[in-house]
Amino acid sequence: LADPIDRGVERVLAAFGLIRYAPPVFTPCARAPLAGLLLALPALAATGLLDCAHTVYGEFPNGFYSLDTMLCESVFRALLGEARAEGATRIDPPALGRVLGLDRAPEVKTIRRKIGLLAGAGRAGDWIAAMAARHVKDRPEQAAVLYVDGHVRAYQGTRKIAKTHVPRLKFPAPATVETWVADAAGDPLLVVMAEPAASLASELRRLIPQLRTLIGDDRRVLVGFDRGGWSPTLFADLHAAGFDTLTWRKGKTVDIDENRFAEHSHTDEAGRTHTWRLADTETELEITEGPRNGEVFAIRQISLYDATRTRQMHILTTRRDLTPGQIRYRMGSRWRQENHYRYGRIHFDLDSH
Repeated sequence: LADPIDRGVERVLAAFGLIRYAPPVFTPCARAPLAGLLLALPALAATGLLDCAHTVYGEFPNGFYSLDTMLCESVFRALLGEARAEGATRIDPPALGRVLGLDRAPEVKTIRRKIGLLAGAGRAGDWIAAMAARHVKDRPEQAAVLYVDGHVRAYQGTRKIAKTHVPRLKFPAPATVETWVADAAGDPLLVVMAEPAASLASELRRLIPQLRTLIGDDRRVLVGFDRGGWSPTLFADLHAAGFDTLTWRKGKTVDIDENRFAEHSHTDEAGRTHTWRLADTETELEITEGPRNGEVFAIRQISLYDATRTRQMHILTTRRDLTPGQIRYRMGSRWRQENHYRYGRIHFDLDSH
């Protein structure tokens, strides 16, 4: 394993702020233990992470490590299973530095200091919004459906914050609440911090202008969410803003006559055919809050008959051009977002601060 080029002179110059950053230099070698990380570069470029970061933040103050280097280091470290900054102590610095084009990777204190510079700028929201816009531009077909869900992140830091019910712990604990927006494939688009104890319905209403800006035109978009967003007033507001609702019906309701159920099928993007017993009906919901108090909102109801548990479940939507099978498939696809949370917690320390 050949030694990397000595960057001592550049480190001295960087200590006095005399260079913008040390450019990557790759040298021939017979063995690079972490070279497989370079296979992630095309996917990393496709996300727009680096381009959007430069658009929002520009560049770090003069020093040895550039913004590109620090972001690539964070991504590579996460792919190695060490998403937190202190995980850098468990990775060989020269080996990771080799794939960064440097003599060694940054230490924990450097990583935290650089993260502090980004946090101090207070533009994380702009960065996320820029990446979301890039994602929608590159994959416009996936933006036809947006899934919105609240995620409770248990807090283990030293600050005093309000307690919130944590579903995975099944009791209240110090936690932050986030609202995640994903596209039709379950890929994350953006995340915003929610107010403590904020409901998904109130967060959805607050996100309406941001979602419209994200889409960039006046096309109607199907917005799917769970029962936490139940609010007939919200359904009417989404409809007026050019969005279609997709959610499960909440509360007790009268079952549909079994004679109205029929088999409906849908073939997904992978070529698999799904079949359900569904009933396509209309229902009316009474609005009990806001300036529309007392009004009635008509909405489409797709009922699913679950033979294994001999019960009916009802999906509500304002979208009327899709078949019952398509509506049922889109509602079930909301679990792609839940799968992202689970995978992120296991492999990328999603809930750690």
